[in-house]
Amino acid sequence: MFRLTVLPTLLMLCFLASPAHAGIICSSPALPPACGAYRTPAQVHADYAAGMFVLSDISHFGFLNVVITPMGADERETFDSTVTGTMTITPPGSSMPILMTGQVIVLTHGKTGNTTGTFDTEMLAMNLSGGGALVRESPTLPSLGRTTITDQGGGLYRIDSFFDVFTELSLDGGQTWMPSSGSTLVELVPEPSSLFLIALGGFALPFLRPRRRS
Repeated sequence: MFRLTVLPTLLMLCFLASPAHAGIICSSPALPPACGAYRTPAQVHADYAAGMFVLSDISHFGFLNVVITPMGADERETFDSTVTGTMTITPPGSSMPILMTGQVIVLTHGKTGNTTGTFDTEMLAMNLSGGGALVRESPTLPSLGRTTITDQGGGLYRIDSFFDVFTELSLDGGQTWMPSSGSTLVELVPEPSSLFLIALGGFALPFLRPRRRS
């Protein structure tokens, strides 16, 4: 009885202790990876307006309506996606979950004609909206990354990938934008709970809009 009780616990602890950058195993080498999510590691977040707005626990997943366009030796991937996270507003220091959706465009260098290999990547555009807020990839700073695809045999592929993304936040419908204080690292990890999050009808709570000055 003791072994039956302890073994599942040990396995769960090993899973939780696994590094986030361990990569994922997919049945397809196509990008963006359909079986994973890009998440921020612990203690990584995006902050705006000198820390007045902080976005943490970021998860970017649900890549749909993918269009692949060869650009010479490079490959451009255009797709719809979903981002979840937690927004903290100071003052008063309150936090709330957010859910945003929108289109993303990524350029993967040297990918055309190659199934496997290591490829430099760049997020060319990201336009997300939800709960009264807009988030976009910086129009002036490059959001760079790297993706490695390895054939594991048996129709399986290991994919390791990350991006350092510069973003901007708008709370007035895009009239003004607040740039993040720096880039935000996101790494590709397994995300079995993605569909569950999407299914939660009340997940996207109203976003805190800026107060009007009297």
